[in-house]
Amino acid sequence: MNTHKDIVIVTGSSGFIGCAVVNRFAEQYRVIGFDAEGPPHPPPAAECVCVDVTSDESVKEGLARVREGYGERIASVIHLAAYYDFSGEPSDKYEEITVRGTQRLLRGLKDFEVEQFVFSSTMLVYAPCEPGQRINEDWPLDPKWDYPKSKPIIEPTMIQINSASTFSFAT
Repeated sequence: MNTHKDIVIVTGSSGFIGCAVVNRFAEQYRVIGFDAEGPPHPPPAAECVCVDVTSDESVKEGLARVREGYGERIASVIHLAAYYDFSGEPSDKYEEITVRGTQRLLRGLKDFEVEQFVFSSTMLVYAPCEPGQRINEDWPLDPKWDYPKSKPIIEPTMIQINSASTFSFAT
């Protein structure tokens, strides 16, 4: 019997959505939670690897831990880590964490065999529609504040990396 489980990295694994993702995927995969140092921590079902996405060195060290413990093949990276502020006020952290942090992670993953990269976005990137009207990914973009504005900025980086790698992207 093969007890080997494929590797899934979940960034933001201690968050509300991240915890649910970790617990759901842990039944079939070896889950590694990339999260900022300190509480809250990912659920016990995940190996917690402290990674600060605003630091090249921290991302490099976190990915070195993955390579050392599990090799270079990663079934999926589910990228949930992002900055969010309930005040809606502008903040440099959207650029620092959501935009540059994602770019930094993608650059670090280029040396791995990543089957899939899932980028968590938000429907708030789209222009409003009429009640009952359906939207899809072709709908016009019209984000109104910093959180949704930070999400589509990442897509050109994902396209560029995808053309130079074997990544499959989902947003």
